Amino acid sequence: MIKNSKITKRFIKEALGSRNYFSYRADLLLYKLLLSILVLLAIFFISGDWSLSVIIAAEVFVIFTLVNKLNITRKKNEGEKKVINKMKREHFKKRIDEINPEDFEMLIGFLYEKKGCKNFVKKGKHMFLTEKEGLINCIKIYKLYDDIELEKIDVRNLITFMLQNNVKIGHLVTTGCISKEANELIEKFEDKLSIEVVDLEGLFIMMEQYGILPENEYFYNKVETEKVGDKKKLELKNNVFDNKKIFVYILAAAFFYIASTILPENNISMYFSYYFIILTVISIFYIVWVKYISEQVKN
Repeated sequence: MIKNSKITKRFIKEALGSRNYFSYRADLLLYKLLLSILVLLAIFFISGDWSLSVIIAAEVFVIFTLVNKLNITRKKNEGEKKVINKMKREHFKKRIDEINPEDFEMLIGFLYEKKGCKNFVKKGKHMFLTEKEGLINCIKIYKLYDDIELEKIDVRNLITFMLQNNVKIGHLVTTGCISKEANELIEKFEDKLSIEVVDLEGLFIMMEQYGILPENEYFYNKVETEKVGDKKKLELKNNVFDNKKIFVYILAAAFFYIASTILPENNISMYFSYYFIILTVISIFYIVWVKYISEQVKN
């Protein structure tokens, strides 16, 4: 279990996607405070008892603190899975790119042996015949590189071989992607031949299924040793002056202003209202300056 706070924050940010981390945490705190104050005022108007109102509001605050903690833990676990899966895929892709064609064929043979194939016989370039459950299978292997498609002629060669040798089951293994024409050709013969296309994603699933990829612990250790840049100041600024937060600031200012008019002896509510009004004005000015004035000055 990783307990490093920076790593935990990275996991949460991964789960949040494009949403700002500090914005997420600040929103949880703000909503919790607003709800607790709302409960405090509601109970006071109903009962007229400040002690009871404070106790119930404190209970609501504690309950939502626990709920927020559960939400943060859920986000952390969700982000952790995404980060580890991303690192595992990057590791897999790097190793596949580095391996030479001969070793790659050995790897494919090992994977299909795990699937129950046996008695491998090489038939031509990157072509193997194997037996599974008493039936002859044909495996054609193409080790391609990024953005290279498997063309129609490649599939045609496989289909011709299978038809000539009366092989009904074929496996087309490729690290590239299959072109539209090649895929259409496979579909054209699907009533006569059963051809399984195993692309990079399929290879990743097979390697993970048979335990060839490193265990998750290997990637946890890599995450812990990675350097995580400290961008708190920039993120905090982006959080405070986020245009999506202006609506929240306006609601908070209105809420505390109403609370101060209902309870005129409570000056703290008015100060909170002033604070959110100032944040709203500064945020609007900042957004106008960054998006409009500064852009015109640059141009």
